[in-house]
Amino acid sequence: MSKVSIVITTYKRPELVVGAITSCLEQTVLPYEILVGDDSPDTRTAEVVHELAAKAQVPIRYLHNVPSLKQARNVNRLFEEAAGDKIMLLHDDDLLLPESVETLSRVFEENPTVDMAYGRQYIISEQGEIDPVSSTAFNEDFYRTAEFEGSVLTAFEAGLGQQIPNNGYMLKAEIAKQLMWRTDIGDGCEYDFGIRLGLAGYRTYFVNKYVGIYRLSAQSISGSGGSDMARQAFKIMRDSVADTPRAQSIKNRRLYERAPIAITECVRHGEKKEALAIFFSKWYRSRILSLRGMKRMLNILFYPNLPKILR
Repeated sequence: MSKVSIVITTYKRPELVVGAITSCLEQTVLPYEILVGDDSPDTRTAEVVHELAAKAQVPIRYLHNVPSLKQARNVNRLFEEAAGDKIMLLHDDDLLLPESVETLSRVFEENPTVDMAYGRQYIISEQGEIDPVSSTAFNEDFYRTAEFEGSVLTAFEAGLGQQIPNNGYMLKAEIAKQLMWRTDIGDGCEYDFGIRLGLAGYRTYFVNKYVGIYRLSAQSISGSGGSDMARQAFKIMRDSVADTPRAQSIKNRRLYERAPIAITECVRHGEKKEALAIFFSKWYRSRILSLRGMKRMLNILFYPNLPKILR
């Protein structure tokens, strides 16, 4: 069985990180170690982590980043510090299901050429309630269904279509340490990591089984109105070269879906020229004369002076 290092990033959420760590300690096959990278300015997280570490059956290593490293550098430090031969990344507000480590480790045992494994994710609310309808739609949208089980998608297609999740995956440690997260693209670093895994020719494997729980919260990237994820992801996928018809189809679908919010985020960042380029691109052109399209054009031209009702 693999020696799995579970690495957890956290920032000012001690109550949630306790849940994340506890989910790691309740695995049917325990991890080799747990590492917590804490960007918090206070000691509240340190206190709860050390309390858990005193009772845990596996080593829990706590790394306090002073000053804060921010998301990408925090992840990279954890990758560097991990001592296992496999790494699982977990965010402080997400959870692993009890058979996660066992299920994903088995993939590597049965498929020696696999470099990364992951499964389906439940969606839970900020209060921790599972939403079965949203969970099904979420996994279908990201190609996590029975027809894609195994290595049906190439790693590039898996990254492009976001079949590779933002966390909860298991990856060979040497690959994580070699690729690292880019530190120059803000919120897009997670998506970029998946794309670069594919471009490097690594092999991914999707298990058609729930292994993780993804929380939609007001403070998470996906739940935050101030997120820059769509803008960065749009640029990354637009500039990626799709080398197969299926990859091109996935790319076109994602660009069409992401174009509206990417335009809005470009405007908020003062990139009006970029916003106009997306607006008139083939991925948005068909919606220009719609009511939302006309409102979006006004927003591009007059932001931030446009009344909120027209944004």
